Amino acid sequence: MTRVLLADDEPLVLIGMQSMLDWNALGYELVGTARNGGEALEKIDELQPDIVVSDIRMPVLDGLQLAARVHEQYGPLPVFIMLTSYEEFDYVRRSMGLGAVDYLIKMDLTADGLREALERARTAIEKEKALRAPAPPAPGSLESYRERFFIQLYSGAFPNDEVIRTYCRELGLKPDAAAYTAVIANIRNRDLTPEQQVALSAGVTRMAADILPKYLRCQVTGMDLRHFNVLLLLDSRTGWEETLAPILQKVNDILYKYFSTTLWWAVGAPTSVLHHIPKSQKTAFSVLPLLSEQEPIVFYRDEASTPLDHRARIVAEVQDYIRKNPDKKLSLNDVAAVFNFSPGYLSQLFSQNGEASFVEFVTETRIAAAKELMASTDLKIYEISERLGFESAFYFSKVFKKIEGMSPRSYLRKLRDDADRDADPKEEETADVD
Repeated sequence: MTRVLLADDEPLVLIGMQSMLDWNALGYELVGTARNGGEALEKIDELQPDIVVSDIRMPVLDGLQLAARVHEQYGPLPVFIMLTSYEEFDYVRRSMGLGAVDYLIKMDLTADGLREALERARTAIEKEKALRAPAPPAPGSLESYRERFFIQLYSGAFPNDEVIRTYCRELGLKPDAAAYTAVIANIRNRDLTPEQQVALSAGVTRMAADILPKYLRCQVTGMDLRHFNVLLLLDSRTGWEETLAPILQKVNDILYKYFSTTLWWAVGAPTSVLHHIPKSQKTAFSVLPLLSEQEPIVFYRDEASTPLDHRARIVAEVQDYIRKNPDKKLSLNDVAAVFNFSPGYLSQLFSQNGEASFVEFVTETRIAAAKELMASTDLKIYEISERLGFESAFYFSKVFKKIEGMSPRSYLRKLRDDADRDADPKEEETADVD
């Protein structure tokens, strides 16, 4: 069903459009109505329509402002059909430049005219979705299942080694090793647009996944736009550091030739227990603040031996608190009070010993938590926004797009598309013409 939202400040117009067509019989679902542009913007965040039928003249935000906001935030979808009470070419022309696929004159509005406009809009949607459709993964959707397994593994979702081994057998993975070590790779580029960062992150992670297994038994999985995970399967708990460091440096050299970017590597403590891998990853997180141009590869040590180590450990503890409590008040003052620091001192600690400022880290952590909620719950975008303490769904969407390179709505659609392909492999074969 194609989802449609109606927006007009005249109640009679809304009632008339609702009763004008047998929407369900035509393959449309009326997901809601709005009486002004501000309400329409919230409903678009919440209801994720495919088509918005909007009056050009409305309070709070007019139709042109609404289309501009939505176009900037979400891209080509949803598409707009504009309603106007007068034929003014300038308004029509401007609306067409903001993603509108058609316009209708209110006084001349008929069921046939509305139905034809909706069909043109649906055709535009199908073309856009065809352009966005990913190439079918090979073989099948096994890699997507493996990716999900490792996300669950790092999050500590499995109670014991036997459960993990069962999943590994089903996914064709061979987990036997003397020890396991989690490594976090940090992609060192911060002056890129979100779109450039998306492309860089995907390319670097993909090439690292091709290169590293040539030298080590390992599994590379994505984390976010600036990090990816590497799980090392070790033959011994001793002597591996001397072997690993030159390999990571060699990978750095190769990736720099292709992408002109460097990687910093935070290497966690080894463990011989599969379901303790999350603890190894936690130790890798704790040494991220120690990474620098002078030391791009840092191994976790049990004891802090320098003041730098001590300050970094404090930052790591604060970061761990933020990761575990993304739904709490996380202003600088609030978190400083939890740890009995002055806000100025905590801010300085992050600036000198963290890879991101305090505000950047809180924001990125909340976006990571939002992605988990999108993947594991049926919460609406505005509900996730409220739960994680964002001032509005619109601001949340703006921040999400800046960090992830796509809007929350696009990300949810990607999750659903992936789930649909996993559930029905035949859909993958026809995705390019869907």
